[in-house]
Amino acid sequence: MFFFFAFVIVAIACSVISIRTLVGYSDIKKIYKYMIALLIIAGWFAPLIIKLLEFLKLVPDFVYTPLYHFLYSLMGFCFILFALLILRDIIWYVIYGVCKLTNRNSWHVDPNNLVSLNRANIVIVCLAVVATAYALYLGYKIPEIKNIAVYSDKIDKNLRILQISDLHINRATSVDRIKAIVSEANNLNPDVIVITGDTIDDNVVLIEEQMAALKELSAPYGVFAIMGNHEFYNNIYDAKRTFENNNFEFLFNGGKFVGNTNIYISGIPDMNTMYERINLWRTFAITQKDDYRILLSHTPLIADSLSTDLVDLVLSGHTHGGQIYPFHLLVKQSNRYLAGVYNVNKLKLIVSRGAGTWGPAMRLLAPSDIILIDLIKK
Repeated sequence: MFFFFAFVIVAIACSVISIRTLVGYSDIKKIYKYMIALLIIAGWFAPLIIKLLEFLKLVPDFVYTPLYHFLYSLMGFCFILFALLILRDIIWYVIYGVCKLTNRNSWHVDPNNLVSLNRANIVIVCLAVVATAYALYLGYKIPEIKNIAVYSDKIDKNLRILQISDLHINRATSVDRIKAIVSEANNLNPDVIVITGDTIDDNVVLIEEQMAALKELSAPYGVFAIMGNHEFYNNIYDAKRTFENNNFEFLFNGGKFVGNTNIYISGIPDMNTMYERINLWRTFAITQKDDYRILLSHTPLIADSLSTDLVDLVLSGHTHGGQIYPFHLLVKQSNRYLAGVYNVNKLKLIVSRGAGTWGPAMRLLAPSDIILIDLIKK
């Protein structure tokens, strides 16, 4: 409930600021002002509109998917537009202040000059359109492969692990895109595949075709999956059943050794939604210090409470790398570990940007990824 009210307050504030800045002081016709205002409001409130449509079942499936993508793309555009407007106004007022202080003619850069304001608004809208188009391209693009080598004298055999995170599969997710990701993953010939949460983001009954496509993931030592916060939101028990029907090993405070190696892969529930259910003692009960222990945790912050006495390598997702800049700044503030490889308390933490998107199918300065990890004996 807190998240709902916080979202509504932010959406209202951003809508008001965007509308006033773009058309509040403009001399364009009122009908155009109303149209622009309506589009901005629809963009900022896109998640609530979509949830309402789902709840009331107001549109058929063939209408829902394009409408879903349009509204969320509009939301992404509004976010980029808002960020550009704020950045522009900061720069504008700095330039205007310098002109005033140096007694130069400042009328052309005066924020009250409607001609300059209208021209600046047109430039910003065009930039936002270009940035949105590029972000959509990156959002729909098949994830890039990120190669990481991890060396350790503890492992007794080299192992190739493929990490896929944050697919956020819902009823509007393209089955062909899932098939392309699966094909890309299988072609890398990993020994084991791990899925680090937020795979399911809808009622499992409505994404059977997408999950059937994901079922084709294959590795000699199996596919391991853990829950993220979105599996929790969409019924963790349904998600668990779906993973098991896909022949994925669902890890919940448990794990297993990979083949005849001393490499142990374990998984815990998402710390943001089920922190009180995490049981690290149970997770590693059958291991010893000489074993190489890998922990799958959707949220990377768990690494702060771990050490090499318990874990050697943590694989996480959740952050999306910020997904759409400058949202990176907020994500970094709340998660600390944004994307990439970190050394935390002497253990190694790898955070994936994710292979999918949440909300807008857009990425800006945060390309999607699939991580290929080569565990190599020193």
